[in-house]
Amino acid sequence: MLLKIKSDLLILIQKLYPDIDFTSKEIEVTSLFDQKGDFTSNICLKFSKILESNPRDIANNIIENLSIEGVSKVEVAGPGFLNFFISDQAFIELLSKKTNLDNYKSFVNIEFVSANPTGPLHLAHGRGAVVGDVLSNIYHYFGHEVVKEYYVNNTGNQINEFVSSILFKISEKYNLNLEYIQYYKGEYIQEIADNCYDQFTSIINKKNISKENEIKIVNYAINFLVKQSLETLNEIGIHFDQISYETEIMNKNLLPEIIENLSNKNLIYEGQLDMPKDYQGTKKENKLIIFKSTLFEDDEDRAITKNDGTPTYFANDIAYHVDKHKRGYDKLINIWGADHLGYLKRLSAALKSLYPSINFSVVFCQIVNLKRNNQIQKLSKREGNIFELKLLINEIGFENFRYFMCYRKNDTHMDLDIDLIKKENKENPIYYIQYSYARAQSVIDRVKNINDTKIELSQELKNLYKKLYDWESVVFSAYQKEEVHLIAHYLENLASYFHTLWSSAKTNPKIRFLDNEDNISKNSYNLLVKYQSILKDGLNILGIKPKLKM
Repeated sequence: MLLKIKSDLLILIQKLYPDIDFTSKEIEVTSLFDQKGDFTSNICLKFSKILESNPRDIANNIIENLSIEGVSKVEVAGPGFLNFFISDQAFIELLSKKTNLDNYKSFVNIEFVSANPTGPLHLAHGRGAVVGDVLSNIYHYFGHEVVKEYYVNNTGNQINEFVSSILFKISEKYNLNLEYIQYYKGEYIQEIADNCYDQFTSIINKKNISKENEIKIVNYAINFLVKQSLETLNEIGIHFDQISYETEIMNKNLLPEIIENLSNKNLIYEGQLDMPKDYQGTKKENKLIIFKSTLFEDDEDRAITKNDGTPTYFANDIAYHVDKHKRGYDKLINIWGADHLGYLKRLSAALKSLYPSINFSVVFCQIVNLKRNNQIQKLSKREGNIFELKLLINEIGFENFRYFMCYRKNDTHMDLDIDLIKKENKENPIYYIQYSYARAQSVIDRVKNINDTKIELSQELKNLYKKLYDWESVVFSAYQKEEVHLIAHYLENLASYFHTLWSSAKTNPKIRFLDNEDNISKNSYNLLVKYQSILKDGLNILGIKPKLKM
C-alpha cells in the first residue's frame, strides 16, 4: 500500500504541476501508528517554495484530485502534511497478498572474518563473522548464488613474530636457550607451543632450527588455529564454502600480469617512498615499483614491491582480488574491521584500474567492547588478555550472540552488555521477539474452529498490520544498503506491536484472537500465520531459529 500511495501521488503531481522536475525518490511516504492516519507524506511542504504557494493549499488541491484504491480518505494535517486512511477491507486484503521481491540471480563472493592466523578469534572477529553471514543470507533471500570465503594471510612479518613467540615459549618451558623473542602473549601461545613441541621434538631439540623447519612449525601452528577458528564459527552457525591461503595466491604468480597491465595504463613507476617518521633503520636505495594511488584520492602512492623485490601486502591483496574476479563472480563484497578504512581507496583504485567494470564493495565493522557489571573490559591480543569468542558463545548462547552482533549499525561502536543478554524479559530484544512468536503459536495450537466472524480493526490491530506491510521495504533496504541491523530493529518493533495488541485484548474481548470456545475468525488466524511467517523469515536471515515454546 505504501508503494502504491507513492506511485499514485507521483502520477497526480506530474499531472497537476507539469513544470516541476522531480522523481519518485523525492516523494516520502511513511507509516503512522496513531489515530491521525495510517500513512503520511510531506510532499506539499517540500514543494511549497518551488511553487511559491501555501503547502496546505497544495495539499487541498491534491486531495480534490486524488483517488487511490483502498484509501478511504485523505486529510491535511499540521502545516501541510497529507495523512492517508486505509479502509478496513484494504487492510485485510493486503494481508493475503504474497510477498513480491525481485529475483536477481547473480554470482556473489562475500569474504569475511579472514583473521590473522596468530591467535584465537575474539569479539571483533565475531561481529564481522555475523555481519558477513547475515549479509550472505540477505543476498540468498533475493535469489543470488553466494560463496562465503575465508582468507588466511599466512605470510609477512606477523608470521615471523608468531613463530618466534612459539619457539620462545618452547625454549622457556624446556630450558633450551633458543634465541627467539616473544611478541604474542597469552595462554593460547603456550598451548600451541606445547603442540608444536610434541609434533617437532627432534627438530627443536637440535637447537639450531633452520628457516625451512621454522616454516614447518609455523604452518602447523597456523593450520591448528585456522581449524580452531572454523570450529568456533561453526558453533554460531557459520560455514564457509571456500578457504583461500595467501601462499596459494602467490604461487599462481599473478603479479607480473598485474604490473604489466598497470604499466600499460601508466599507473606505476620505479622509485623510492619516504620512510615512516618513526623509522630508525638505514634508508634503502633500491628502486620500488610504486602504484600511483594519489591519482585516486589516496594520501600517498603505494609500493607494490619491497626493497628486495618481493611483493608487498598490498600487491598480494590486489592479486587475491584479481584471482576472485577471474573466478567469475559478478560482485565481490568484503567485511573489514574499521582499522582498514584507509586501505579501501588504494585497493579499489587498483582493481578499478585493472577491471573498470568490477563490482567491488566493503562493509566496515567497528570494534565491540565487552561490558560486564557496567564496566568495559580492556582487551588486547598481543598482551594476551583477550576474551576468546568461543568462551563468550558458551556463556550467552550463539543465537543471543548473533542477534546482538546485528543490533547496532555495523560502522558504529558497540558495547556488548553481558548482563542484558542474560535477561529473560522485554529488556532483552531477542527474548522479546522469541516470546512473541511462541505466544502466536500458543494461540494456533489451541484453535478448534476457524469461522468468518468479522473482527474489530482496533488501532492496535491496524498498527500491527502496517508493521507487517513494512517488511518488504525493510528487507529490500537492508539488501540495497548492506545494513543488517535494519532486520534486527524491524523484528524488535514488529514484536512490540504484537505484544501491545496482546495486552489490549486482555481488556477488550472484541479484539481477542480466540473466544471462550477457542474459535477464531479467518482473518485473525491469517494474521497470526502471516506474523509468524515474516518473523520466521527475519530470524532465519539472522541465522536464528524461532522458538515454538518459551
